[in-house]
Amino acid sequence: MKLSIYILTTIGLLFSGSLKAQFPTNLPQGGSSSGFPTGNQQTGFPQGKQPDKIKNNPNGRIGLDDSTKVVYGPTSTKYFLEEDVFNNRKKLYTIDTVIDAVHNYNFVQRNKNLYQDLGNLGTAIRPIFYKAPEQIGTMLGYDAFSLYTFKPRQVRYFNTKSPFSNIIYVPGGGEQDLLQFELSRNIDSLWNVGINVQRITANKQLIDKTAIADNSAISHWDFMVHSNYQTKNKKYSLLAYFNLSDHSSNDQGGVVIETGRDFQSMLFLGGNRPLLTVAATRDKSYNFHIYHEYVGYKAFQIYQVIDYQTRKVQFKDNSFAAGLENGFYPKDYKNLSFREYRLYNQGGGKLSPPTKTDPTYYYIHPQSDSIYNETRYALFEHKSGIKGFYKGFNYRLHIRQRFYTYQNPFNSYQNIPVLKYKDIPITSPYETQVYKYTKDTAKVYGNTENMVGIWLNQYFKDSTRAFAEAEYFIGNDYQLKFEYQGKWLNLGYRSQSTSPTLAQRANFNNGLRWEDYSSFLNYSRSRGVNDKVQTNNIYGYGSVRFGGLTFHPSVDFNVITNYIYFDTLAFVRQNKGTAIGILRTGLGFDYRKGKFSTTNQIYYSESTGPDLIRFPKIFANSRLSFDLLYKKKLYIQTGIELHYKSGYYADAYMPAIQQFHLQDKQNIEGYLQADVFADLRINRVRLFFKFAHVNQGIFNGGYYTSPGFAGMGRVLAFGVHWLLFD
Repeated sequence: MKLSIYILTTIGLLFSGSLKAQFPTNLPQGGSSSGFPTGNQQTGFPQGKQPDKIKNNPNGRIGLDDSTKVVYGPTSTKYFLEEDVFNNRKKLYTIDTVIDAVHNYNFVQRNKNLYQDLGNLGTAIRPIFYKAPEQIGTMLGYDAFSLYTFKPRQVRYFNTKSPFSNIIYVPGGGEQDLLQFELSRNIDSLWNVGINVQRITANKQLIDKTAIADNSAISHWDFMVHSNYQTKNKKYSLLAYFNLSDHSSNDQGGVVIETGRDFQSMLFLGGNRPLLTVAATRDKSYNFHIYHEYVGYKAFQIYQVIDYQTRKVQFKDNSFAAGLENGFYPKDYKNLSFREYRLYNQGGGKLSPPTKTDPTYYYIHPQSDSIYNETRYALFEHKSGIKGFYKGFNYRLHIRQRFYTYQNPFNSYQNIPVLKYKDIPITSPYETQVYKYTKDTAKVYGNTENMVGIWLNQYFKDSTRAFAEAEYFIGNDYQLKFEYQGKWLNLGYRSQSTSPTLAQRANFNNGLRWEDYSSFLNYSRSRGVNDKVQTNNIYGYGSVRFGGLTFHPSVDFNVITNYIYFDTLAFVRQNKGTAIGILRTGLGFDYRKGKFSTTNQIYYSESTGPDLIRFPKIFANSRLSFDLLYKKKLYIQTGIELHYKSGYYADAYMPAIQQFHLQDKQNIEGYLQADVFADLRINRVRLFFKFAHVNQGIFNGGYYTSPGFAGMGRVLAFGVHWLLFD
């Protein structure tokens, strides 16, 4: 309750200034430069033209006159990104007002359909094609909802001379809703504060009419406060944000296949039942991020990046036995072969030969009809170093340290030696006697990781550039990268060795468990993985123009050794045999003539080695659109979007461990989806109307996005983007 009051109060205080500024009383009175550097100054903060009326203060900070009427708009309000400050790039971005693709509101389509979700807004999501880790070190490994949270590279930092607001609301059809709110204003000429709020909700597609349960499928909140500050002499700069992310989902596990039916025929039925009826996930995190730098000289600057994160991931299903019965949860752990069993008499004499399997009971026999998984994680990380630039040459040197703790409250059991002195019938669940639950003494894993790195960049006179970077996790991982960016061709190479994630190393619940840190569960030690994954990647892409037609060819080749994956039973495995090779070639082409335009992208992919990384061989996007102008004020772009993937055995989702895993039960058949749209703009308001999946029922009853999860049916979506200046 206190947090809710604080959030509402903060929004009210900031938004009140924005509302007041909509009713100015005076005419503009000229302007002058602000406290932030202009475009020709060699500091980290770029700055565009400022039309404000300002008032000088003796301390050098410039007061703002919000009552002065000026014509503000997308060209006068600009923002910059942390990445550009970090790389000494003086780059400003204007507020986006184009209507091109504004109708792509969901996270799959806004990422060009290169992600796979569970058919509903805000559900678990993963890349369709292989994607190497972005950084080295031991990561947590719970990433099914990471795409929905704010990232440091996405935070927009403003220097606004009047309040700026951006409101996006999408009642997306199919009981899906998206709200995004952004507000930024300057306290004075040196200090800006802003907030971002994101709300995602969606209802279940599968309904179990026999169960009384919440009909909501997804509830997601993001709340972020960000700020940027620069001293009067422009030598010290600070960027910071605090983000609260809270994601809840009522997991359904996929559709129940009725007797005499298959997956495709289920698409024609209504009222389909889910495999899971009372399963739920909650993923809550707090993130605090700081970037600050001191620019003594252009060639010698000091910088530091600080991150602190706490995270708690929970899953619970009170109908665990039903999930075992219908085959959703694996029963493989009943037959793990890593412990030998003997029966003994009271004197310790052996009564039976060693037995490695016992199909009559579960390991650590469930005490109730439920499964529960919980992970608690805390991370403090800093990257500190020096950087500089001189005549087109940039450099960075850094040290990076990570301090983390990781805990599963249910992973600590005490070995009580009762087998040696007791007659225990083979039919009894004697593991409940061997292992005693000790929650209060649950082990907390922790580690410190030390890394060093270098980054070099050279700009050439023809506006091309080349950069190289290397980072070494002392005694463990490494990452090397080189890229050349030309006028029409980019070429790159990347090599990295990365540690398994914490989720791959250890997990413990009634159904899925493995551990690699110690021997407290001897039978599961072989299930955890510890070998590093080696990836080598060569890529290239370019752009060639012939009149109104532009081609974008690309190629991407990966070789992966010691690949870590989750098998068809959702247990972690590591491929220590033949390396996996993946080749993806692509061709994009755009064409515009008059009011007609089209944008297209095609990928063709092949792989060699074990069939552990699965993807569609053919992938295609296409958009055809036509531009209209009504009465010189209303801009309209209308058209159709097409998306196609060839059939493949897409990975299934296991909510108990928040991981996607291999499956051989359902081939996700190839399907062409068509969406009809109309995007409109009048002044600073953008609207869209979208008839999604308009071709449903013409050739088929629909399609599946993931095993057991159908894509959203034919729905009408509407959305509004509203920009407020002044």
